[in-house]
Amino acid sequence: MTLAEEVLAVRGARQAVFEVREVDHGSWFGDGDGDGDGDGDGDGDGDGELAGSDVYIGLVGGESDAESVRGLLDDWTFEQVAAADVGPLLTRAFSGQATLRKRTSLFFSCSHLLEARVGSSAYSAGRDARPQDELAPWERALTAV
Repeated sequence: MTLAEEVLAVRGARQAVFEVREVDHGSWFGDGDGDGDGDGDGDGDGDGELAGSDVYIGLVGGESDAESVRGLLDDWTFEQVAAADVGPLLTRAFSGQATLRKRTSLFFSCSHLLEARVGSSAYSAGRDARPQDELAPWERALTAV
């Protein structure tokens, strides 16, 4: 949680605090809101990475010292993210170092794939495709041509 909070604070979130709670036999869930002016200075001019974005972030772990977590970023779900990679994964998503691609399946249905590399690990999450004007500002910055 601390790594995620630090990334949000650096990227301009107004309140980078996660609420953590136990959910079942040692499993935990923590979430926070990355709403911010976007540049970390609190002036509201929105000239940073989270400008105009209200980003929901959730982390789920199977035990208090989990080696990997499930990461939720708005409606994207990343499975099996190494705990040490949570901060770098969020940094890549909010700094333009991840990629958002549209892909078409065999039956012509479209989906979006969000991909980011952290060291030697590659993380990806998919969801139904959306028009460009329905993407959050941080997502539009990642759109691959």
